[in-house]
Amino acid sequence: MTVLNAIDPREALTILGCSKGKNRGGEAAGTGTAWPEPLLRARADVLMKSKVDSGGLRPAWLRYSGNFYRNVGSALGEAVENGRTLILSGGYGLLRADEPISYYDRKLKLTDWPSGVLEDAVIEEARRIGATKVVTFVSASADYAKLIRRIPWAASEIDAVLVTIDFHGGGAQVEVPRRLAQAFGAWWRRSPSDYPPGMVTEELT
Repeated sequence: MTVLNAIDPREALTILGCSKGKNRGGEAAGTGTAWPEPLLRARADVLMKSKVDSGGLRPAWLRYSGNFYRNVGSALGEAVENGRTLILSGGYGLLRADEPISYYDRKLKLTDWPSGVLEDAVIEEARRIGATKVVTFVSASADYAKLIRRIPWAASEIDAVLVTIDFHGGGAQVEVPRRLAQAFGAWWRRSPSDYPPGMVTEELT
């Protein structure tokens, strides 16, 4: 865990996964978001093929209601306010945590996205905010982790750490995101004694 302890969460770019569970409705204002044009084009194509509810917008971090988001507590709100948190999304690809979005239903499938579009957008966002370290908290088995692993970190000169949970018991769909939430909260609060069982940190190069 030493590598994680050495990274200041308020200086790093943090990346989280979305969740299947989502809150409906919303009243957030919709504004144009400055993302690279290739991402915006790909996002429009994917959303056209997705189930999207136009019943209002919510900031992304308040749209999701899965087990990670139900268990993460106030740490996520503090991280969002800090302005250096991204969420990987099946419908939107990549989101800033406070970005207003619609309710949608689409799992992240890397085959939905042109090669390099999401990878390049992550690197560009890190550079935009001046982050030299990126820390991602996602399930090891999903496309979220595959995406993070295939980003050319070495060429970018950005240090990346992938945090996953090694868990093989029953109820993984509940327990893994719960432990990821615990891991993120412990890191954010600089409290390594609170890291959950089975937490794995992987340095990506």
